[in-house]
Amino acid sequence: MKWKVYALIALAFVTVSSGLYKLSYEVQQLNGDLRNIRAQIKDNRQAIQVLKAEWAYRNRPDNLQALTAKYLPLLLVAPYQVASLEDLPERELSPEITSILGVPIPRRKPRLEIIEEVPLPPQGLHLATYQVQDRDLD
Repeated sequence: MKWKVYALIALAFVTVSSGLYKLSYEVQQLNGDLRNIRAQIKDNRQAIQVLKAEWAYRNRPDNLQALTAKYLPLLLVAPYQVASLEDLPERELSPEITSILGVPIPRRKPRLEIIEEVPLPPQGLHLATYQVQDRDLD
């Protein structure tokens, strides 16, 4: 009877030791995975910082202005190119037509207020000018 108890204790000892060995091995593997994930997070944070710095560098106002001048050749609007509503010709619409393809045609606004003319400055108007400098564009 005594040897059965010893055998049972030895069996329990072997089972617990085997379980602890597997648990220890699994914890070591999880620690390795955790180290790898932390390293990846650190690399990703550094990459994000680099991208933020590059974004800030590319969005500098002088760089944007140079790119705009290169790819969007816009001209400045002269004051004589701006018309007021009174300068536009009246559209003559047939009273029979109330809409085109179901879209209502805008009519004269009943509450349209006449805007007072703004006096010109005594020194006159000047066109805004700018010069684009040749630079290396990225």
